[in-house]
Amino acid sequence: MSHVTGRTPRLRALAALAVAATALTAVPALTPLASANEGNPTVLAWGAGRTGQLGNGTSTDSLTPASVTSLFRGDVDQISAGGTSSSDSFALALTDKTIKSWGSNSMGQLGNGGSINQTVPTTVPRLTNIKDIAAGGGHGLALDTSGQVYSWGDNAYGQLGNNRTGDSRTVPDRVQGMPRVKQISAGCDFSLALLENGKVYAWGRGVYGQLGNGSRAVSSVPRQVEGLNNITEIDAGCHHALALTADSTVKSWGYNLYGQLGNSSTKSAVTPVDVDWLEDVSDIEAGAHHNYVITSDSEVWGWGNNQYGQLLESDEAFDSNVSRTNRTAPVEIPRLKGVQHLAAGARHGVAVTADDVYTWGHNGEGQLGNGTTVPRYESVKILNEGSAIKDVAASLGGNTTYAY
Repeated sequence: MSHVTGRTPRLRALAALAVAATALTAVPALTPLASANEGNPTVLAWGAGRTGQLGNGTSTDSLTPASVTSLFRGDVDQISAGGTSSSDSFALALTDKTIKSWGSNSMGQLGNGGSINQTVPTTVPRLTNIKDIAAGGGHGLALDTSGQVYSWGDNAYGQLGNNRTGDSRTVPDRVQGMPRVKQISAGCDFSLALLENGKVYAWGRGVYGQLGNGSRAVSSVPRQVEGLNNITEIDAGCHHALALTADSTVKSWGYNLYGQLGNSSTKSAVTPVDVDWLEDVSDIEAGAHHNYVITSDSEVWGWGNNQYGQLLESDEAFDSNVSRTNRTAPVEIPRLKGVQHLAAGARHGVAVTADDVYTWGHNGEGQLGNGTTVPRYESVKILNEGSAIKDVAASLGGNTTYAY
């Protein structure tokens, strides 16, 4: 997963913020718990913490936002959070063209030469002039200003792109075989790169079609995704991927059990398909098994797994025993109109307006940050105005949330 700051300009959403504030606060919400964070300049994290992924020096969960040690929002350009579950989650932060990492390190995914979990951010060596980062299931990617990609961590399926499989690497090394790259993203077991020429390359595991090259085989070297040209943005879910086209429509490929390809089916696809009826899309956000997009008029649409109310549908009883319907095609989410940035986690979502942060969905480890572990099928405001949050991130397959 890659969450790139600035993809949705702040100005675009300002006109809709009054609407958003009404839409988001008109629903039942718990008492905001932001008083302790008013004026707090640090990056905030909450939810699962067992691997140190909260970055606060502990390995315990936090049901409310807590400070990441020595990591200040003004210094952070981007956060990408990885892991296939809360038991192997980790995070990367881009600060002044260098990377800091913390959390699980069992496969070298922190890139620091070791395999010991880190409970506070530490600098990843050997990487300078970095402009984009991506944390996958157990591996990390970095993109430098010259268009070169670096990889480290788990390589069971060749997701490091080094023409090897089955081993891991604890320090970053360059990925060969691609022209200049402009953006990267990482799934649970595969990697994506968007080239400056608008084409997309993928490598790693292919069993669900997530490499998009017509095959289900592993590829330990980058291979071009079929039929994609003039792509402007990419984002990887756990076993599927999204691409935003130059004409503001969305393509998808890979795993589709929950309808996460958005093409009105549950059949996985080994080459890209069209996501149904979306147009004028300005930003894409892939979660583990559900997705969100923002359109140019600041509307939000979502599709895929909806077991815990990830799509904020209000037409069903707010009861944890209600079976919610996965959506195989995009549905509008009116309560998120006007949000500036979104992040999709394993089974929850988080959004930021001008200053407020909202969460919803699964909450088994406190990833909603509202002081409970009860799932919410309505959005919950957890940070008030004055917090000056510019963006949010969520663990790809785990239950940790970040605001910065």
